[in-house]
Amino acid sequence: MLEPEAHDVSDTVHERHLATHRFDTGSAQQKVVNALMDVAMRTMTLRRDVLAGLEWSINEITDNVLNHSECPTGGLIQLTTFRESQKVAFAVGDSGRGILSSLREGYPMLRTDAQAIGEAVKAGVTRSPEAGQGNGLAGTLRIASMASGSFAVTSGCAQLSVFSGQSQHYERGDSQHFHGTLVSAEIGAQANFRLAEALGFSGSPRQPVDLIELHYETSAGDALLLRLEHETTGFGSRASGRQIRTKCHNLLAAEPSKPLIIDWNGIPLVSSSFADELIGKLFVELGPTGFSSRVRDVGMEATVRVLVDRAIMQRVAQTLSGSGSPVEDDDDQDDPLESV
Repeated sequence: MLEPEAHDVSDTVHERHLATHRFDTGSAQQKVVNALMDVAMRTMTLRRDVLAGLEWSINEITDNVLNHSECPTGGLIQLTTFRESQKVAFAVGDSGRGILSSLREGYPMLRTDAQAIGEAVKAGVTRSPEAGQGNGLAGTLRIASMASGSFAVTSGCAQLSVFSGQSQHYERGDSQHFHGTLVSAEIGAQANFRLAEALGFSGSPRQPVDLIELHYETSAGDALLLRLEHETTGFGSRASGRQIRTKCHNLLAAEPSKPLIIDWNGIPLVSSSFADELIGKLFVELGPTGFSSRVRDVGMEATVRVLVDRAIMQRVAQTLSGSGSPVEDDDDQDDPLESV
């Protein structure tokens, strides 16, 4: 998005990367946060606290842009997941007034960008209590550090970077002056940390409500619900099935005691590759008992059910014969047996 005013955001979706998107209103912010979290859940298995910490951080940093930057064009955000390093990285930037100008409203003694950044990453520091609690940068830094990641914030002529628990301050020359604020963070997908402790600024652990509770729990709270018609991957390729299967694993791991209901209403047809990658492999990975006790398919068209049942039988037969496994058969090639 080198020239966003001249070009629309590309409709091409890279599996592990959400291209740069602009947000300038609360509704646009929520839409892009949901899109980022969907990419993360579809492409990488994440521990529940990592998932919640990522969502909390992105919400807080994007909200800072709208509340403090005074940038008329809002902010920009992007996210990428990395399979090799098992990390999720995101960056949020704006071309607004910068941290120093913003914090001076509440701390007029601040003189340099480095001083302002140093104060901004402390819990409870904000230009005005009415504008926020001042925990966004501090919380994101703690989450990234505790989750085996990294954190950096750049504004004006200064930058603070934290990597492996070690912080470094950089003074930038006038020619390197960053007109606005850029926050980037990297979080380990399988990091073993407690979000409640990371956000316990007052000393008391605090566990925020996360997207699992808000968007995937049933109204009764006794199960998780995944509506396939709300998924944006499509239903005709192996890559799409793999992404939704990854999301299923995230949901099942997030609530081990609750079943996952997969709602097929509104899906008239799927490819054999999609059915195999989503349900066939999920059946083998969970095992017959695990699948039957944890996963419920509802609202299937008769044709879709035939394809899904066939995918399960073929995948089980293939696994038992030793000719393939859910782990080994993870390429992007579609099977020759496609739905007609």
